[in-house]
Amino acid sequence: MIKKAFIIFSGLLLTYMIWPGPGKISDFNPLPSSAKSTLEGDTIQIPNVAGYFSDKFRDFVVPFYLENYQQNTHLPFPPIRLNHPPEYSWEVIKKHTETTYLEELVYPLRDSLYVNGYEIFRPDGSAIFYSVPKLEEAGREWPTKHTLRFYTSNIGIRIIVWAGIIVSMMMIFRLGGRIVKE
Repeated sequence: MIKKAFIIFSGLLLTYMIWPGPGKISDFNPLPSSAKSTLEGDTIQIPNVAGYFSDKFRDFVVPFYLENYQQNTHLPFPPIRLNHPPEYSWEVIKKHTETTYLEELVYPLRDSLYVNGYEIFRPDGSAIFYSVPKLEEAGREWPTKHTLRFYTSNIGIRIIVWAGIIVSMMMIFRLGGRIVKE
């Protein structure tokens, strides 16, 4: 019974880890009613980064990409949503990234999509900062800028990690069996 459960678990874990999903940032939909950023670092300089100037706020943007990410992977469950401190954006997005929030959408042992938001106004139109910078793109001022960075993982590495997990579980199970016998 335990061996059958282990084999089923191993097969499901392998299926999850090699299941096809998005391969690059362009596989994700752009924000509706937004302008794609042409600023340096938001286009081709850094792989898998895209920036959008928008009038959408965090309560729309993060669920939008959560749903989009799940649709791209075709898995029956959504990615895990993690909230990170804004300072972390310098490490995972790019240096000197302006940010008011940073969230990570992650399928563990697979890929991560970071959603970085820079909101200089509240949804009611009031300024967040005393000295409000201008966010201009496509001949218009925008209240928010959102930067995405997608981290993919190599399928070969995923298979090696899967094998490591399975071998480790087998060794722990055997060790547990020896301890119980004694």
